[in-house]
Amino acid sequence: MSKGNIAIIGIGEVPTGTYPERKPWDIIYETCMEAVRDSGLHKNDIEGVVAVAPQAQPRLSAEISFGKLPEELGLKGCKDTVICNAGGASTSNCLRMAEHWIENGIARAVLIPHVTVHSTIPIPELVNFFAQAGVDLQWEYPFGSTYNIIMGLIANRYMHETGCTAEEMASVVTALRSWASRDPNSIFYKKDVPSVEKVLSSELLNSPLHKRESNVLGDGGCAMVVVSAEDAKKMKRPAAYKLGESVRYFSGSPVLRDFRKVGEGFKSTAKEAMAQAGIRKEDVSIWNIYLAYPLAHPIMAEALEVAPPGQAGKYFLQGRMSFGGDIPWSTIGDAVGRGHTGSGVSAATYVETARQLMGRAGERQVKNCRYVYQNTSGGSGFNVIATIWGREVK
Repeated sequence: MSKGNIAIIGIGEVPTGTYPERKPWDIIYETCMEAVRDSGLHKNDIEGVVAVAPQAQPRLSAEISFGKLPEELGLKGCKDTVICNAGGASTSNCLRMAEHWIENGIARAVLIPHVTVHSTIPIPELVNFFAQAGVDLQWEYPFGSTYNIIMGLIANRYMHETGCTAEEMASVVTALRSWASRDPNSIFYKKDVPSVEKVLSSELLNSPLHKRESNVLGDGGCAMVVVSAEDAKKMKRPAAYKLGESVRYFSGSPVLRDFRKVGEGFKSTAKEAMAQAGIRKEDVSIWNIYLAYPLAHPIMAEALEVAPPGQAGKYFLQGRMSFGGDIPWSTIGDAVGRGHTGSGVSAATYVETARQLMGRAGERQVKNCRYVYQNTSGGSGFNVIATIWGREVK
């Protein structure tokens, strides 16, 4: 994987919420036009569109798959369009496709949009989709496995092996929501941050996970404009430069997954991406983590060696990963803080990475933000893609 060849120069986003009156295309128009304006380019400068596949929205996916988006946006300079689906890792792969097109001269400027509108999907369809997505339909689904059950099993194992307490696990939610409450694009903007006690007093979904340790489905969307690093430097605009990347595949079904190898994969990909970027762990300004469920954050913190083995829960309980703490961590609050928009949570995390590096994150802005670690994982965690983004090319 090449180093420092692309940059995000434009971003657009709508707040996550419940918008049953808004059509997905309304959100696409708004976010894409905002991203193009933000980039300083004209819409006809966009030569490629690589869209994040909407989850649980077959009609919209079909419309985008069959090339409707450039026509709807009136992108007269567009040479090609494609849709990418790798679950939560879709956005990373959209950026890879954009990088390929830019490096090979297919497109100089690429638009990457995402939209999800859960509120208009009938509840039985949502339940059926999320009950089957990411689990093996032969060996897991018939026995009642769901995301909440799988995550509960992982949490139990982690807590057993490390001594992490229920209070420490609940404090992850408090930390993530402390960032979200200050994020104008969050479903929880300006809402009270739940205390550890409030998290633990919520209904038990699957031991040890409570209702407030799960996610709220929401509607939302965002878009990015990507160009070559060389063009971004010539434009002399704030940008986020891709500096390094590494990836590991684990398994398609959780029941067959070796979770020790998952931890090793988190660790090795981070080190490889940092080595490619020419930085050290101490240089990272923000750990922008996308994992969907809060229980995975202590696991990731220890794998990344941000916290010592068995101590990540204490770090969260002490407020070190919260807003104002000494370890800026998931500054949109991951899915727990932003509201879950399918694969769009990873898209929103990339937008936040760019926003922080551009110095435009408002109250959440991390001082002297120079390098951001950004990860994604697909499906129920079948892989991890670690990337390093910087304010400038080294």
